[in-house]
Amino acid sequence: MSIDVRELRANPVRACRYDARCAPGYRVLRALPPPDCYPVAEAQGPVRTAVVIDVETMGLGIDDPIIDLAIQRIAFDARGVIVRVGQPRQWFEDPGTPIPAEITRLTGITDADVAGKRIDADAAASLITSTTLAIAHNASFDAPRVERRLPAVAGHAWACSCNEVPWPDLGFDGRKLGHLLIQQGMFHQGHRAAADVWATINLLGSVMPDGETALCKLLRQAEQASVRIEATNAPYEAKDGLKARGYRWNGDKRTWWIELVATEQQAELDWLREACSCHQPAVEAVTWRQRHRR
Repeated sequence: MSIDVRELRANPVRACRYDARCAPGYRVLRALPPPDCYPVAEAQGPVRTAVVIDVETMGLGIDDPIIDLAIQRIAFDARGVIVRVGQPRQWFEDPGTPIPAEITRLTGITDADVAGKRIDADAAASLITSTTLAIAHNASFDAPRVERRLPAVAGHAWACSCNEVPWPDLGFDGRKLGHLLIQQGMFHQGHRAAADVWATINLLGSVMPDGETALCKLLRQAEQASVRIEATNAPYEAKDGLKARGYRWNGDKRTWWIELVATEQQAELDWLREACSCHQPAVEAVTWRQRHRR
């Protein structure tokens, strides 16, 4: 089909009627399908389950209360292919104080939405603990807040679709949920918990250039044991080198730390000793039952 690109520029709405491949310089984005239209596959091998979780809160602090919690169950097979998608569950919760204007602007959640509402803690916790793991896009934000609100799920396995999928190595630019979706030709209405959960599920089900799903790659990384190394008593002068190497600052413990796969432990201890004069770093074994909590 021959298309006059000048005409499409003058009439962008008409451009959407054409396949993107027919009009160089244009990209057509698809809205995410509704949950009951998700194209599930036939299972191959053992089937496990997970929940995908997202929360919206009153702020960024760990003590800022949750005002919106969404959970959706998925089942996946030995290939990391999603074979079933459950119905989404979503709860508002009244924080007892007015929602800041910035949070309403970001999420669309108003005081009227949450007035008198409560999370069904028993139902939410039961849904989470009935599965192998919980997945969130930025689990270091969601996991500690969910465990604080739902103590019964403490110690459950968590995986992070933001940081435990090697997006740059797969040809993606960035790690933000909406941006990753766009690069997969999809879009969603974000910053509401249920919408972000559904977006994460669709992203996890995406097939990467090598034929594996994003979920397959996430599971491979998240299931590995790792070590958390704290540069205990490292001199102040070492901070720039630590930061450049990927260490993060823990304000509560006032120390720099990094998490690595276990096979990299000795090389890292050698580097700390030689480059930072750090001779007694703290080392802790970590699994997906401890990860993303701090």
